Amino acid sequence: MTVLTQIAYSGLHAAQIALLTTGQNIANVNTPGYSRVVPELRSMSGNALGNVGGGVMVASIRRLANDFQNQQLWRANTAVNYHDTAQQYMTALEGLISNEGSSISTGMDNFFAALSEATGTPESIVLRQQILLEAEQLSQRFNTLNGNIQIQIEALHGQREAMVVEINGLLDNIAELNRRIVALESTGRDTATLRDHRDVLIKELSGYASIRNHETPDGAYSVSLANGQPLVLGSTAGRLTVQQTMSGEQVINLDFASTSFPLDPSGLGGSFGGLYDSEYGLLRPMQENLHAIAERLAQEVNDLLAQGYDLNGNNPGKPLFIYNPDSITSMLQLAPLGPDELAFSAAADEPGNNKILLQLLEIRHQGFDIGGSEVTFNDAYAVLLSRVASISRQNQADLQSAQTVLDEAQAQRDSTSAVHLDEEAINLMTYMQAYQANMKVIATSNELFAALLAMF
Repeated sequence: MTVLTQIAYSGLHAAQIALLTTGQNIANVNTPGYSRVVPELRSMSGNALGNVGGGVMVASIRRLANDFQNQQLWRANTAVNYHDTAQQYMTALEGLISNEGSSISTGMDNFFAALSEATGTPESIVLRQQILLEAEQLSQRFNTLNGNIQIQIEALHGQREAMVVEINGLLDNIAELNRRIVALESTGRDTATLRDHRDVLIKELSGYASIRNHETPDGAYSVSLANGQPLVLGSTAGRLTVQQTMSGEQVINLDFASTSFPLDPSGLGGSFGGLYDSEYGLLRPMQENLHAIAERLAQEVNDLLAQGYDLNGNNPGKPLFIYNPDSITSMLQLAPLGPDELAFSAAADEPGNNKILLQLLEIRHQGFDIGGSEVTFNDAYAVLLSRVASISRQNQADLQSAQTVLDEAQAQRDSTSAVHLDEEAINLMTYMQAYQANMKVIATSNELFAALLAMF
């Protein structure tokens, strides 16, 4: 009877632990990143010849987590965050350059329309004054748009600095969890909760950059960037720093184990990579294109005016525009001159001559290279707008695709690791019945033992 009682007690203990794991799962049904746990039961052998067995034991509490599914989830999270971060700046830039109030195309049209209107009476002070007004408006459009793009770049720099702080915090926390997991597992203690927390941090880190991680035999994670640069090794964490250069750009360094080396942000993926590609693949090239248009416009207009005569018969004619390549908000300015100083005539004594004015009108049809494409002044800005819109649409499509992949990866991970209440409800009843049945076995064993004593 003692053996029967022992077997029943082992079953009672196993059912109790199983109930505890089910209760833990149900309690964490809404906990982000939680991986459900299940008891691993093992039959115990008997100690004497003819024994049917020694009952049951809980060999371990297994955490249901699939490393391959987690890796897929983290890679998909990297892609989504890359496209989502880049889309913020694409949408903002598209809104800036398509806005009627800052459109260079509109300013060009108005400027050349004023020139065209003056071809009939080029000596008209009123029409000349209108040309100066439209030229000033065009300059302001260039400066305003360029300044707004610079504001986007500065906002991007601020976001990058904030990301570096977040990344450094994640690296420190992952290294600390590595230390605690290694210490606990070396003494055989439970680390499921710490592992869940670490996986949540790894997923969050994967949103900032494409990472690779490997679990070492002692239970720690070694984490590196996709290009192999180390971020976490055991309990040692790296640290990112951002420095501002004299040219207004940012340089990122990675400090690890007393060694500092520059970090190449190209191809990083995630939000960090999205910021780099937005800055150097979109915002700065747009600024360079604006400078190219402004410089070429100022050069062509000023060169033609230098060949002409103003209303006072002066030659060479004064420049209309001043281009400053080192300025953000004053890259193109109207030169200080009066309407009578516009050199539209090809002859000193012919104020009604419009030869230079007609040549100015032809500038809009001249071709020049911008961003690797041969365009005219009339089409240059439209080409830039079309290019940004095309890149934005493609990125939106890529974002949707990446989000679909992320949803599928999350669903696959949840099918293995997430808590399913229906399944846990069934387990709850099953383990409760096992608990009650083992209690019945103990009671029966006690009755048999009492009956045996009564025989003597």
